[in-house]
Amino acid sequence: MNTIRRIALIALTILIFIHTVKAQSNTQADEYFKFAENYKSNSKIDSAVIYFEKAAKLYQNDRNFDRAVNSFNQIGIILTRKDEYQKAKVFLNQALSIAVSNLDTGGLTIATTYIALGVLYGAEENYEKSLFFHNKALNIRLLKLGKYHSDVATSYGNLGNIYLRNKEYDRSVQAHLEAMVIREKLFGKESVEVNQTYINLGNVYRAQKQYKTALEYLQKALTNKIKQLGPDHKDLAKLYVSISEIYYLMDNKEKGDLYKSKSHT
Repeated sequence: MNTIRRIALIALTILIFIHTVKAQSNTQADEYFKFAENYKSNSKIDSAVIYFEKAAKLYQNDRNFDRAVNSFNQIGIILTRKDEYQKAKVFLNQALSIAVSNLDTGGLTIATTYIALGVLYGAEENYEKSLFFHNKALNIRLLKLGKYHSDVATSYGNLGNIYLRNKEYDRSVQAHLEAMVIREKLFGKESVEVNQTYINLGNVYRAQKQYKTALEYLQKALTNKIKQLGPDHKDLAKLYVSISEIYYLMDNKEKGDLYKSKSHT
């Protein structure tokens, strides 16, 4: 065998070896990710975090950056729900660092990281930072998905909720109205998807003491839910209570008592 053929054969062997090792590593990372999702779905949160981190490190080593970022995002989301905000920041900042260095900074993967950070800072009542990250996510989703997409509506809803908590009521109304327009166009005015937007608007108008408008939106949500779930479903109770509270604020005790009684049926 001449020298050139020998070198070519060695190079091919090395390439096959590298490909095999990488494939095995990716398979292991995928297995860890599946384990993590299974633990998460069964509320074994600590185990889920361990396996998401194992998967993230393997994905990062294999330069599968999109999956690495997703894995770190999952950890951050879990820890935020456990109120472990400082730990969550560590993993979400890792995700952000990988995404900024290796991925399209206007891509949907990094948008998920921004949303997770927005939720985290909202939980910490750092509304300025929360709005900053939610707006970044919204801008990416608008660019990548167009206005009439359910994920865009979700981003508007996220912003609306933070504006409400920050007592920026007019901005909250505007954000929720944007979400409503999208959801009504995509799913219809009597859809399950639009109900939460009606409730959100009801809450904002209540905070503004515009009680009649608040009732209009809460009644829309109630009408939809009765059609969807039936008049005696337990999930209606919270809406009945919300409506009763507004009637009490309007000094209409009769209707307040009526809706309050419905919450117990």
